[in-house]
Amino acid sequence: MVGKQEGDDDTPARGKREDLEPRDTPLPDLQFSQSLQYGLSMLRCFTAERPTLGIADMADMLNLTRSTAHRYAITLVQLGRLGQDSKRKYRLSHDAARPGMAVIDTMRLQHPAHDVILEDLREKTGCTVSMGVLDGARALYIYRLFAHGAGQFEADGDLGVGAHPPMHCTAIGKAFLASLPDGKFSKLLSEMRLERFTPNTITTKALLAREIERVRKERIAVGDEEHVKGARSVAVPVTGRPGAPTFAIEVTAPADVYTSREFLARVGPPLKHAAKSISQAPAK
Repeated sequence: MVGKQEGDDDTPARGKREDLEPRDTPLPDLQFSQSLQYGLSMLRCFTAERPTLGIADMADMLNLTRSTAHRYAITLVQLGRLGQDSKRKYRLSHDAARPGMAVIDTMRLQHPAHDVILEDLREKTGCTVSMGVLDGARALYIYRLFAHGAGQFEADGDLGVGAHPPMHCTAIGKAFLASLPDGKFSKLLSEMRLERFTPNTITTKALLAREIERVRKERIAVGDEEHVKGARSVAVPVTGRPGAPTFAIEVTAPADVYTSREFLARVGPPLKHAAKSISQAPAK
């Protein structure tokens, strides 16, 4: 039985909205369940960077009172979607990941040619190859084909399939940002929090805007030890049909294997070829 959390009152949550995703806007439909919406939004609060959260954290993120957030959290625990540790912090249960992984599996089954193309790219480059989809305002890895050379494990970090790599400091995130129309990019940029991960991380919006303009001109995004120290990555978006998911492919290597210029020269051509092949591959 989950007990009442310390500080669970009806005080409106406040103070952290600028750091987090905006709350979903309830739809004006009598058949629309706002409680279900908030329950799903609560599950989305948990990320690789935020694996555990308290009631106050979730209340602030969703702009709910603490008592309401506590009630939703208890329900999700009883449904097996959240777990609670000895410090009264919550984390996603294994069951919570199943629906998301089912969506990823379905997406991959619809594009069987992607497996072969991405495996061929890993073979040619000798580096870890990833593919992601634009999931609202976030990148979502749907493939991570890991290489196993010296230093590759450290360069890849702890992100696997289903993870959301940061948009502002990864090559795949920059590729997605560069693919957005100006209006959507400006809106997203205004809402972003540019967290520093390494000394190379871009942490000002003016610099990020200039970086995205460069990516648009050069048609390839570069991450140079910005998210993981000792890792370099390059990425390109996959041009698809109107209305199709927006994909991007990324290649990652240890920074001490190549200089930035060498890495771009070696990996850029096969990466662009793979992106073109995927854009032309038929879906089921």
